[in-house]
Amino acid sequence: MASLNKREMALRTMYQHHGILHFQNMYSQSTLTKWNRVLDPVFKRLALQARSYVKPDELVELGILEEVMCKRLLNVISVLDPCPIFLHCHCFEIGGNCDASLKDFHELNGWHRDTSDPSVRSVRDCRPCSIYIYLSDVKSSDFGSFEVVPRYDKGPLKSNMNSCNITGDKGTCFLWNRDLYHRPNINRSAMKQRILKLSIQTNGWANSQIQQSEFRHALAILGKNNSALAYLLGSHFGNNLATTTMPYTRTGDLPRIKPIDCSEKTKVPTKAEKMLRRIKYQFDKALGF
Repeated sequence: MASLNKREMALRTMYQHHGILHFQNMYSQSTLTKWNRVLDPVFKRLALQARSYVKPDELVELGILEEVMCKRLLNVISVLDPCPIFLHCHCFEIGGNCDASLKDFHELNGWHRDTSDPSVRSVRDCRPCSIYIYLSDVKSSDFGSFEVVPRYDKGPLKSNMNSCNITGDKGTCFLWNRDLYHRPNINRSAMKQRILKLSIQTNGWANSQIQQSEFRHALAILGKNNSALAYLLGSHFGNNLATTTMPYTRTGDLPRIKPIDCSEKTKVPTKAEKMLRRIKYQFDKALGF
């Protein structure tokens, strides 16, 4: 396992301190346009679903996933964890004009943490992360922006905490610690929202996701053409002694990091508001809304 140079150590320290890395120069506009053009007929086929998914095997088959896992992103991932494996790997699309979140995050205005084993850490002491790549423009909260509370991976959510509301044009790419409070804002715009999501943890720990058929099928389609991507897709899951680290040599090419704007403030509902929301949610659920 290669040691980290000063720039790589600075990136790792930034992730450990802030819990979020917002990249500036990951993908070209021509590449993003090509991905969307390839994905358009797939999502058209799934148009009747409120939230539709293109899974890893189809992303490999379409030629998208290998381009997503470019050298800059592989460099970042291997700095944080030399033994990375996917938890999630899909592209999803949400229709416009939503009036509620499509996920069951009603009680804290959508804020939540992802559940994970607290002992799952890389050898560089980094916790599991997720990566978002916007494939549509996200101009404001009403376009379904992602919001996260940096530097707070333990303790209850409180009001008036600084949060980062991530907006931007298609191609906006960022990585965050899954221990942080985060939420997807509701897409109230008329535009569909399209996002690529990757989640990564250390290989060798419990991982029911990587054992699903879409990951096994993705490996079969990929074949032996890309050993680093195959590792991420689970080629050495449960067989760590064969290859202890991802077969990839860092090139030193790291993306520029965009400064984090933490000017938003959290607002936590009162106990009475949470009780009313819980009752309304159960009532709406019983009526099939």
